[in-house]
Amino acid sequence: MSGYVARVRHDDPPDGTAEFDLLVRSAAKRWAEVDPLLPAPSPPKLSSYPLLTVSDEGGLPVATGTMRYSWYQPGEVGRTWGVPDQHWLTPLVGGPDPEGALDSLLTSWRDQLEELPSGTGAESSALLTWPARDVCGVRPLQRHGLQPFTVFAARRRRRGVPPSLPPRDVTIRLADTSDLAAVVGLLMEEHRYEENFGGVFVQPETAEQTRRVVGRALSRPPSWIWLAERRGRPVGLVWVSPPERARWVGPLVQSSPAAYIGYGIVAEEERGRGIGTALVSQAHHAMDAHNVSVCLLNYAMMNPVSGPFWSRMGYRPLWVTWEIRPALALR
Repeated sequence: MSGYVARVRHDDPPDGTAEFDLLVRSAAKRWAEVDPLLPAPSPPKLSSYPLLTVSDEGGLPVATGTMRYSWYQPGEVGRTWGVPDQHWLTPLVGGPDPEGALDSLLTSWRDQLEELPSGTGAESSALLTWPARDVCGVRPLQRHGLQPFTVFAARRRRRGVPPSLPPRDVTIRLADTSDLAAVVGLLMEEHRYEENFGGVFVQPETAEQTRRVVGRALSRPPSWIWLAERRGRPVGLVWVSPPERARWVGPLVQSSPAAYIGYGIVAEEERGRGIGTALVSQAHHAMDAHNVSVCLLNYAMMNPVSGPFWSRMGYRPLWVTWEIRPALALR
């Protein structure tokens, strides 16, 4: 957009974060108005990542974006959860024209990606996360070819459908170490289903990596993994990380303490019978007893099952991750 100047910083600015104060206050005001669950934005920090800045004609910053690159080699856990080369932008946009400022920031990001010597081939992506209710960002994100990919949803305490009991021949209980194979089997079924939406890529190592993670979770009583069984056969689960195991989600939401649901699974042939609702009811009851203020989770935007289900359970979008593949398809 005309009138904006972009540049990249690799060192801390002489004035520290003072020059970004107006930008942070402007973004904070807009976030508070559109969504009370959004946290207060933080001033940009360089640390080990370059900072892309966009300034107005007076030299005042109106947008920043921290650029981060993640590369997952074969065999690494992260290779299951996306393409190998991932280019992330963490944007902070303010000023009187946030749409124009974001548009300029994205154009400059595209220019930076073009200059990279590698990591932007067929198995690459450009990604950023934007507040779901901050609709001023939608049009520039679309203009640059990005598409909404995953939803980070939140539920305040006691929201959603009333508590529900499982079907008569289904029991729900906390899983323990004897349930390792059952939990891993359900998770692998979920991973294979999620492959349909392009966010999961099951690798030869995925089953063993999943087994190790589940083994650690089951060895810490209570496991916070509720298992549904129909006449002794595992048919679903919900896996919660309570606040002391989900500290990473704290900065993403204004309310606390916050918990996180990593998985909510019902076997395909058992869906639509109330098992998922009963599982989540158990988890919500435990979180209420644990004084959890807000619970968060992720689901794929294109998953036809997840969005409607979690909405009925009281969850609504808080953040949306936008993505384009390959990275240089960014316009």
